[in-house]
Amino acid sequence: MSTAVQWVPSKYSSDVSQYVLVRPPRAPCGNRWLFGFPIIKKELWHLGTIAFHHIQPDKTLPDNHFYLAMNSLAFLEASLGLRVCTMAYGKVVGNSKNIPSECVSSGDVLLLVLWRDTEPEATCPTSSQVRSLEDKLERPPGWWVEVPVRMHVHSERCPADIFGFLAILINIFPDWPFVPNHYFLR
Repeated sequence: MSTAVQWVPSKYSSDVSQYVLVRPPRAPCGNRWLFGFPIIKKELWHLGTIAFHHIQPDKTLPDNHFYLAMNSLAFLEASLGLRVCTMAYGKVVGNSKNIPSECVSSGDVLLLVLWRDTEPEATCPTSSQVRSLEDKLERPPGWWVEVPVRMHVHSERCPADIFGFLAILINIFPDWPFVPNHYFLR
């Protein structure tokens, strides 16, 4: 379960039909709020496949799990016109009965993030973009308190955000041989 979702007219758009998300009050722990959906590996692949065919209808999707995993977020972003589309972990607050158990690990939920409370209003997803994903995932989105990625990096040449993304991939696809587990301490 997450914090309720509310929409209000945009203060900055001349289009009176443009609505934006109401940001929740600052989390007591000081972490950011993330807006998105709990997601599992199969759903991410499925959404990535749908998005690929939407943006490249005449192309054949390569039969390569690595290709799909590395590009699903970009396909979704391009297909739906999202400004923010990433993955992160959020804290379960309250009842978790509507969250697929495959999404939950030690009280943290794997999320498809569409917006953060620190992002400008211009990057907020539209209600139709959110509804499109809600229809496909058959669950509502919500606000989640971000769980910072905790790891030790053994390389000074690679930016931390890349290692954060790889840490999420390790947790989503632990059986993949291409991810060097020895670079991360859990």
